[in-house]
Amino acid sequence: MSSADALIIALPEGAEDAPTWMRVVDGAIVQTGAGADWLAACGLAELSDKARVMLVPPAALVALHWVSHPDLPARQGRAAARLGALAGAILPSDQLFAAADENDDPARPHIVAVAARSDMQHWLLWAQHHGLDPDIIVPAALLLPESDDGFVSGMIGGAQVLRGADMALTADMALPELIGDAPVRAVAADEIEARLVAALDTPPIDLRQGDFAKRVRRQIDTRALGRVAIWCGLILLASLLISLVTLVRQNVAASQVDGESLALARQVLPEASDVMQVEAEMDRQLAARGAGAYAFTAPVAGLMSAMQDAPGVSLTSLSRDPDGMVRATLAAAKADDINIVLLALQAAGYTITATPSQDPGGRTLADITVRS
Repeated sequence: MSSADALIIALPEGAEDAPTWMRVVDGAIVQTGAGADWLAACGLAELSDKARVMLVPPAALVALHWVSHPDLPARQGRAAARLGALAGAILPSDQLFAAADENDDPARPHIVAVAARSDMQHWLLWAQHHGLDPDIIVPAALLLPESDDGFVSGMIGGAQVLRGADMALTADMALPELIGDAPVRAVAADEIEARLVAALDTPPIDLRQGDFAKRVRRQIDTRALGRVAIWCGLILLASLLISLVTLVRQNVAASQVDGESLALARQVLPEASDVMQVEAEMDRQLAARGAGAYAFTAPVAGLMSAMQDAPGVSLTSLSRDPDGMVRATLAAAKADDINIVLLALQAAGYTITATPSQDPGGRTLADITVRS
């Protein structure tokens, strides 16, 4: 946004007065008018998104202060000037808004513009009501050139404004007590218009800062989003390739283990051709010999199930013979409790033997064997 396409609106001091506006195209004022019908007068349905909008509030409602702090760095002097302008105002500082210029020369005074917060809110609401969101708000008096000797005077927004070396005021406030016999030079309208256009790019003070700064809508960078999408796709592709390579390596390793297992199994089963076949055949042979995992787990499971009906019976030892026989020692306060377990094992189809005994504490023991 720049002076290539812009709208300048000077607000009046009185509510009954109409604002004045200027249409700027390519750095030149092409049309002017009064009122709020600038779109119709310019033959536009709406302003371009790239159009720059500048508000010029009435000079009587924006006080200007020239404050010098030559002993401070420019940035600190600017902050001190703002605080000093607020402290010297008639209204409480929380009801005022102050903005300083961007002067970086400590030897020169800082210019501070002070306006009531209520006025700032009113101007922005007025602009919003008329479909505008001002990019900059420039005090009217600063649109006049600087004056080292006396005052300069010009018509801005329908009001006569005077600016001196360290003072700015409207014509109706130019009392002899304030300006004395200082010379007053009238500024030509074309010079004021040129300064208005220049302020679009380099405003002397922009009141749209701090609490009243314009909220900038961030535009989505489609090229950046495209790059992010490409990188995400590459990362996903790399992850997929890593997973595939890992899966292939695991399959190759599993095939090697199966081959080695089959070679070992052929020492016992020469005609074996498949690992699953080998496993089934070896389980069958072990089961026939009373060995194998099932030959141990099944009797133990049956024993544990039988003990559930006899809570007074405890298992003190458990072992397995090479031929698959499961041996256990049961202990209980009474022999009848152990008999409950033995009867349950027999009812489940297990072959058992039991040898009773007694421990030094008086408990009844039974050394039993269990076979499927």
